[in-house]
Amino acid sequence: MLPAWRRRALMLLLAVPLAAWGTPRDCPKLTRIGVSDLGLTSYREAGHIGGLGVDVVKEVAHRAGCKIEFVWFPRQRLFVELEAGRIDMTIGALRLPERDAYATHLPYAYLQYDLILTRRDGRHYTSLADFVRNGEGRLNLTRGVKYDAAIETQLDALAAAGRVELVNDFETVFNKMEMGRAAGTLASAPIYTRFLRSERYKNLLTVIPLPESAPRFTGIYISRLTTTAAARANYLAAVKSVVADQTVQVLYARYFDEAALKRLFQPGAPALINALNLVQP
Repeated sequence: MLPAWRRRALMLLLAVPLAAWGTPRDCPKLTRIGVSDLGLTSYREAGHIGGLGVDVVKEVAHRAGCKIEFVWFPRQRLFVELEAGRIDMTIGALRLPERDAYATHLPYAYLQYDLILTRRDGRHYTSLADFVRNGEGRLNLTRGVKYDAAIETQLDALAAAGRVELVNDFETVFNKMEMGRAAGTLASAPIYTRFLRSERYKNLLTVIPLPESAPRFTGIYISRLTTTAAARANYLAAVKSVVADQTVQVLYARYFDEAALKRLFQPGAPALINALNLVQP
């Protein structure tokens, strides 16, 4: 007999209309996918682009029957390129109104921010607000990354006190934390886990879950400027299928242990499927 979670996954998969599956004629000639430094979500090593988000989109493209190409950008430039129609898709993206104006969001997983601090401070904080009120250090944040409204409120207070510095990428953020030039940062598990596994950082940093940050959808943004409605519907059906049969969790399990995986997907697949069912390609 199938385990309960497998039965639920099968039922969800059956809810995906088979007629929605696409063919190569429903694809762009080439889908150019913009990626940037997002820890385990997307990274570049020795000229190779990899990561869990890259793995998810490769599987989505395989099921959609589409040819893809990954293109690397600094995070702050990524959505400029998408809005200008120079790329067709991004991954690991929160849904935001300004992005909805020119692209369609296809959620496949969840994202939640934590506060990452060096242990040099020696204090214990229970929230970002606690750090703002009682801490003295400066947070380094990556340009182009968006946060929850409750987090943005606290960051405004930190910035007013001169305790926020913007840098170009997460590699720079964590290097500065190691050198004692930054007290901490805000990051999601796929980002900070990649650094915490390094010998350079694993005994230096502490992770503080933030009550200001609730789980939010993360996923693909696909351009409405450079793709047809048929192509977007094709990709939508493929995303539904990898969420419904829990392939996304299988791919994430390559990078996370069971406890981390459980936290990442605690809200469950049905909420993602419900959101995908509301998407208008």
